[in-house]
Amino acid sequence: MIQLLSILLQPSFLVLVVTAFCVWYYLKHRNLPPGPRGLPLLGYGPYLGPSPQDALYDLRKQYGNIFSMYLGPNLTIVLNDYKAIKAAYIDQADIFSGRADGFIRTHASAGSDGEIHGIATLEGELWKISRRFMLQTFRNLGMGKNRIQEQILEEADYMRDLFAKSTGTPFYPRPIISAIVANVICVLCYGRRFDHNDPIFREIINDNVTIADTFAQAGPMQSYPILRFLPGKFLTTWRKYKVAWNRTIGFCGKEIETHKKNLQQNEEDADYIDAFLNQQKKVSASGSEIEQKAFQHEDLLFNVRALFGAGTETTTASMSWAFLYMMHYPDVQKKIHAEMDENVGRDRLITVDDRVKLPYTEAVVREIQRLGNVAPFGVLRCNLEETTLLGYRIPKRSFILPNFLAVNMDPKLWDNPESFQPERFLDKHGKVTEPPYFMPFSIGKRACVGEALARMEIFLFFANILQKFRLEAPKDYKLPGINQKIVRISSEPVPFKIQVCVRD
Repeated sequence: MIQLLSILLQPSFLVLVVTAFCVWYYLKHRNLPPGPRGLPLLGYGPYLGPSPQDALYDLRKQYGNIFSMYLGPNLTIVLNDYKAIKAAYIDQADIFSGRADGFIRTHASAGSDGEIHGIATLEGELWKISRRFMLQTFRNLGMGKNRIQEQILEEADYMRDLFAKSTGTPFYPRPIISAIVANVICVLCYGRRFDHNDPIFREIINDNVTIADTFAQAGPMQSYPILRFLPGKFLTTWRKYKVAWNRTIGFCGKEIETHKKNLQQNEEDADYIDAFLNQQKKVSASGSEIEQKAFQHEDLLFNVRALFGAGTETTTASMSWAFLYMMHYPDVQKKIHAEMDENVGRDRLITVDDRVKLPYTEAVVREIQRLGNVAPFGVLRCNLEETTLLGYRIPKRSFILPNFLAVNMDPKLWDNPESFQPERFLDKHGKVTEPPYFMPFSIGKRACVGEALARMEIFLFFANILQKFRLEAPKDYKLPGINQKIVRISSEPVPFKIQVCVRD
C-alpha cells in the first residue's frame, strides 16, 4: 500500500493523470457550440429562473443562435432561432428524432419490463409504427371531420351555458376550460364524457397539473432528479407527483379493462382504446415481432395517459391566453364581433366550415399562439448519432432544446414582434397566411401528433364564446399582464378572473 501511494504521488504520475484528463476533456468538448459556464455538477440550470425560455433568449445576444450548456450532467444544445431549429428538425429530421434520455423518459415511460413504452418517448421503428397507427386511428375517428367536430361543438355549447350562468359575476375560467378540453380527449380515448362535478374527473384534471409541474422540460427535476430525495420543497413536490401519477395511471388502466370487457369492433362506435385493442389482437395473430412489441398493454396505458396529459394541458393554456388577450385588447374583440355578425350571424354555432368566412378571427388565434408561446420547448429530443449542425459537432444523444420564444420574438422574422398584430397573419387579399417559421406545434417528424385536433378545438371554442359574449375585466380588478406566466410543460398566464356579458 505504501509503495502504491508512493507511485501515485510521484510528480510524473500526476502529470500523466492531468494530461490524460486534459486530452479527454478536449476530445469530449472539441468543436462544440460555445455557451455559458455553469456551476460544477449543477451546470447552468440554477441560472435559468422561473422563465427558462426568456433566460435562453437573452443568451442569444452573447452566444448566437446555437449554443451549448450543461443542465446537471446533461450536455444540452440550445437552438435559438428558426435557422437552427430547421437545420436540425427538417434538414436532419431522422438524426434529431430521438427522445432525450434522463429522468423524465426513464421514469414516466419505463414499463414493468424495464423498457420504454409509449409514443411520446419511443424511438426508431417502434415509434414510427406507433405514430402511423395513432394518426390513422385519429382519421378514422373523425379527426378533421364531422364526428369529432360534433363532440367539440357539444362541449363548446356546454361552455357557453356555464359562462351564461356567470354573466356579470367575476369567475376564474381555467377550471371550466380544462374540464371542457379534457372531455374532448375523454371522448376520443374512452368514448364518453364526464360530468364536470365528478370528483374523480376533477381529481384527474388537477393531477395533470401536478404532473406537468414536476416534468417541466427545463425544470430542476429533469436535470437533478436527486432533488426529489432532499427534505423540503422538492421532496414534497415528488410525493404529490407520485400520488398524482399513480392515480392517473390507475384511472387509465380501469378504462382499458372496461373496454376489454365491452370491446367495440364497429369503427363508428369505437374510440382510441378500442382501436388499439383490436390492432393488438390482429398483430398478436399475424404481425411481426416488432409490431407485437409496439402494441403491448403498457404502450396503450402510456399512450392514453400522454394524450390526456398533453392534449388537456396545452389546449387549456391556449384558451386561457386567448381570453386574457381579449380582455387586454377590447378593440380586437370588437373587430371579431363585427366579422362574425357580418359573415356568420348569431343563430347557430360556428363550425369549421366557417373558418374561411372568419379570417380575422383565425388570424387573432394565431397571433395569440405566437405571443403565448404555449409549448416553449416542445418535448426534449436528442440526436441519435453524432452529427454536425451549423458547423458545430453535436455528440450522440445530446439534449436538444429548441427555444421557440426566440423564433416568435425574432425581429428578422416579425415586424415589431412584441406587439399584438393579428393582421400579420393576413395576406394582401385578407386571407389567412402562415409563414414556415410559425410553428406552435413544433416541426419535423416529431411535431405534435394531435395538431389537427388542437387547431380545431381552439378555433371552435374561441369563436363560439366570442360569438355570444363580450369578455371584460371585472370592475376594480387588476388584470394580470400578458407578460406574466407560469411555465410548466406548457406556458400559460397566471390565474385571472373574467367577467362575461351576453352580447346585445
